[in-house]
Amino acid sequence: MQRSTEKSKLLLARAEQVIPRAAQTLSKAPDQFVRGVSPYAIARGEGCRVWDVDGNEYIDLVSSLGAIVLGYRHPVIEEAVVRQRARGTLFSIPGDLEVELAEQIIKRIPFIESVRFGMNGSDVTTAAIRVARAFTGRDHVAKCGYHGWADWSIATHPLRSKGIPQAVKELTHEFSYNKLDTLRKIFEDHPNQVAAVILEPVSAVSPEPGFLEGVRDLAHEHGAVFIFDELVTGFRLALGGAAEYFNVTPDLVCYGKAISNGEPLSVLGGRKDLMSVLDGQDVFFSFTYAGYLPSLAASLATLEFMDAHPVQKTLWERGKQMMQGYRTLAETTGVPTSVIGLGPHPIFQFKKPDGGDDLALKSLFIQETAKQGILTNCSNLVNYSHTEGDIQEVLSRMEEVFRVMAGAVNRNAVEASLEGPMIRPRSKPAS
Repeated sequence: MQRSTEKSKLLLARAEQVIPRAAQTLSKAPDQFVRGVSPYAIARGEGCRVWDVDGNEYIDLVSSLGAIVLGYRHPVIEEAVVRQRARGTLFSIPGDLEVELAEQIIKRIPFIESVRFGMNGSDVTTAAIRVARAFTGRDHVAKCGYHGWADWSIATHPLRSKGIPQAVKELTHEFSYNKLDTLRKIFEDHPNQVAAVILEPVSAVSPEPGFLEGVRDLAHEHGAVFIFDELVTGFRLALGGAAEYFNVTPDLVCYGKAISNGEPLSVLGGRKDLMSVLDGQDVFFSFTYAGYLPSLAASLATLEFMDAHPVQKTLWERGKQMMQGYRTLAETTGVPTSVIGLGPHPIFQFKKPDGGDDLALKSLFIQETAKQGILTNCSNLVNYSHTEGDIQEVLSRMEEVFRVMAGAVNRNAVEASLEGPMIRPRSKPAS
């Protein structure tokens, strides 16, 4: 399938002169795709499809890193945002929608008694840690997974922590997913010092039986606040996210992405006694665009739509359909790849025999899917606009992708088949 990317190449060259790494978000950076083949920039989207600056059409499996849960330019969300923009986007005192959305979230998720709003995921994960530290009077944090770019969070990353003071790094400790002993060791090494335990409830794999409950119990046993980072899982696995799906209740929870279908919004919620530390003047969580009204309107419309339509059920069905088809392609062609994760978040995995990431084969996959009009970074987040036919079309196009990969593997010519530089390792820490 011949596709021109000339406008993308020219725009990328301009971007590299004025934007570090040529992207605002590292997961969207051009070095995460195959330069010259994959598009650099998207011009518009509709439903589950996007068009790049050269006019090429793609079925988008990434859904803006999960922020698009209903589909691009979903008419219900578009109408709500346009209506609110006609009234105003931001005022000198709180807008009326702040109270309405807070009430609607609390109504739907029983363990949440109080909420505050942010714009990005890092806003609310960092706020959660600050609340926990203020509530407990402790400084140390035990974390598992990725929780944004703030100092406390990225401090444990082996490559991305330059610029963070050593004193800050010494307060954050990483434990391993599905390995309770690694969390227990943190508490043993820092008795009565850990303020919070925060984790993404689902990693690349599902939690083993008893793991989430064990994390909760260890946190409470040692007087720490138990926090779920549900930026990815919230409103996807279930309306109440992973907490509802796995029936494990956190003390504090962080939401974003799917809660507002692409409008910038994040939410910190939890027990009132914890959240009440934000009532005073000595714990600070405040910024100009918190309570941005078009985002709140989008979130209210998203929640109302989810009440009336089987959004989460559809995400599970479409994701499982894609996972099953992908496994069949891998098995029939002999290409060394697998798909892991849960239905709403299938992850295509490429591993070497020693267990390390096979970046060359992953790069070839991303290159060939782009040629076939599929946009993926291998961490897929289907949305409600993906139909059964769309997923079948993706799988049909992937037949050619797997044919190319199988030939390259059999000829020991994977790297030689790349038409641009190999992708760089993901910046996100492994959990």
